[in-house]
Amino acid sequence: MRFLIIIFFLLSTVLNAQQHTNYTQFFNNEILYNPATAGSKPYNPLALQTRQQWLGFEGAPFSTSISYHKLVNESTAFGGVFNFENTTPSQKVDLQPSYAFHVPLNSNKTFLSFGIAPALMYYSVNFELEDLPENQDPAFSESTYSSLSFDICSGVYIYNDKLSLGFSAANMLQSSFDGEVLLQSNQSFGKTSFGENLRERIFFTSLSYDFNIINNDWSFQPFLLLRNFENKTQILDLFTRINYLKNNWAGFGYRSEGVMSFSFGFSADKLHFGYSFDFATSSNIMNNSYGTHELMISYHIPAFQHNRHTNFWIF
Repeated sequence: MRFLIIIFFLLSTVLNAQQHTNYTQFFNNEILYNPATAGSKPYNPLALQTRQQWLGFEGAPFSTSISYHKLVNESTAFGGVFNFENTTPSQKVDLQPSYAFHVPLNSNKTFLSFGIAPALMYYSVNFELEDLPENQDPAFSESTYSSLSFDICSGVYIYNDKLSLGFSAANMLQSSFDGEVLLQSNQSFGKTSFGENLRERIFFTSLSYDFNIINNDWSFQPFLLLRNFENKTQILDLFTRINYLKNNWAGFGYRSEGVMSFSFGFSADKLHFGYSFDFATSSNIMNNSYGTHELMISYHIPAFQHNRHTNFWIF
């Protein structure tokens, strides 16, 4: 069973290593998929987001990201994202600095932003000999592989105090993970090709609107994030939440892969916390695990440059 799980993870990671992590709280850290959102908040957010998938399975996917962005003048913003993913037997590290340019469209209340982000990614896979069956196929002999690649992400973003609409593209250059693999087993030692693995282009479309429902204390906020992969695969995330005094909220969501989620968040001065729990509605894996857990901590650093921006995003 352990070997089958490892092979499942290997296939899903090697063939789809180019895909971004499906964070449930995507609405709280949108710079992860659209660099044009850098500088769109009335503060400088420093965010830590971590996700443990399929708790209870040894070697289950684990992801952590750290992001920060700020507006440096009336139109220019910088930011960056560091992301780490561990999916036994592979690991992936992304470093993505970003730049955004903001243009006012409507009396400084609605803005159009253009963003670009070069992406540097390190990917490695390492088999342990004890994880493999005896007399295994040479393709699964004990091996190590690592690769460093470069790519580019870009996006556009329209936002004000109620509406946000964004479109972005990741892995625009479709860089490759091809390279040599070191092979070592009881029978042989040498090198072979890992095979070409292109980073698949992904197109993100995001939409959100904030509806006031009780004075200015309560609001209803639906979110949509659509991921279109170049191989025609689509993943749709729908989420809706109720906000109280902007910084306290609870909501639920659905992903088209058959995943339901529940989330809540609250604030303590400049610190903001968010937690989500995912469970699959049509998966045998979830019957043997404790679900998927995600935690986000965000710190809002005061910034005088943001006086002309509207306070649209909570996190």
